[in-house]
Amino acid sequence: MILIPLHGIASRRELPLPFSFVVAGAAIALAISFVVLVFAWRRPRFAAVGGLPLPRLTAVLDHGGVRLAARLLVLAVFGWAALAMMAGQDLLTNPIFGFVFAWVWVGMVPISLLSGQFWRATNPLRTVHLGLCALARVDPDHGLLRLPPRLGTWPAAVGVLCFAWLELIQPDRTTLAVLRVWVLGWFVIMIIGAVLFGRGWIGAADPLEAYASTVAQLSVWRRVGEQIRLVDPLAGLSAWRPPPGGVAVIAALLGSTAYDSFANTTWWIQTVQRSAHPLVWETGGLVMLALIVLCSFAAAAAWTARYGSRGPGAYPRLMAGSVVPIVVGYAIAHYTTLLILEGQRTAINFSDPLGRGWNVFGSAEMGVNAAIFNHPTAIAMIQLLAIVIGHVLGIVVAHEKAIQLLGPARTAAGEPAADSRAIAPQLPMLLVMIGYTCAGLVLLFSP
Repeated sequence: MILIPLHGIASRRELPLPFSFVVAGAAIALAISFVVLVFAWRRPRFAAVGGLPLPRLTAVLDHGGVRLAARLLVLAVFGWAALAMMAGQDLLTNPIFGFVFAWVWVGMVPISLLSGQFWRATNPLRTVHLGLCALARVDPDHGLLRLPPRLGTWPAAVGVLCFAWLELIQPDRTTLAVLRVWVLGWFVIMIIGAVLFGRGWIGAADPLEAYASTVAQLSVWRRVGEQIRLVDPLAGLSAWRPPPGGVAVIAALLGSTAYDSFANTTWWIQTVQRSAHPLVWETGGLVMLALIVLCSFAAAAAWTARYGSRGPGAYPRLMAGSVVPIVVGYAIAHYTTLLILEGQRTAINFSDPLGRGWNVFGSAEMGVNAAIFNHPTAIAMIQLLAIVIGHVLGIVVAHEKAIQLLGPARTAAGEPAADSRAIAPQLPMLLVMIGYTCAGLVLLFSP
């Protein structure tokens, strides 16, 4: 196993597979993609979200007391972490580093998959803003200025890239001085923006909420109207239309994860080390990979406009749901071992945020269980499967969405076509997704 410094909180154990495994994974993804494209259904199957209504669960979760308790609990956890950040010791044993980089950022994926829009409902920024509005007796939806509708989540996309820069590039990122500047800057910008524009600013600009909301589109829990339902996640993804800037958020998430692997390749490390301006190279590499994802996906989606009735600019947002499984697959493959290891270490240190020998939650005397790393081949296979399964789900959603938007291609006799008339609109998107998957496999498992 190769130990590679990652995120400044200990290390991530890379588990390279033999190159034959990578080729096999790419071949499987390629074969399934063309099978779906050529032989799959020709009529929409996930046109309606539907799902199983859960009125009792909705009533419980919408109860004012339950909502307040959940918000206060999450706010208390963040307040405890803030205590560690502001008054704790400037050591890696301070739980704030694992809290930010492992619990919050990486943990956002399983939380959102398992609980849907839980983060939006309990976002501590929203809780603080609601409290301030209650004290001032003003409507939290209204601010001093009007939030431009076209702004969408573009600020959040920039925020995702900024967090990735902090996580992957920022010098001394695991020192309290640096982390305090970033966290306090995030908090101040979010709260002042909410005061100026109303709480809609948090949904537009908070990178954590944008990340969580994007991943939650793949959850089986979904609010349809006023009711929570148990739904087919593929139907939810097919129905999702992100706000303006939503595609940029997805590109930033996928591009930053890809850069994390790319930055560990021998060629890139040598290039950066030989440069007189390493930060410029690293920043350029991060931004470039995000732009590659954004431009390639937007171009492939815009190709669909040749066969549809909408303008080219409409299709990237309409097709955005097809990339979410790939984002989730990348995240699972790339960060699961980090979350398991650093998540435990953070839980242990969380009992003693100030480094004074406390054991508030009874976890301080526990040890990190690293037994999972005794099975490197199993971990590598899970990483491989996460990327391939994410790719397959993305292809299924892209195929479904193309049929919904364009309708099935038909022969002169009115029968569904299985030839180039059905394949042509989807081919560029298929090739782009295969490119994402192959690049992810090569970057993840390259030495």
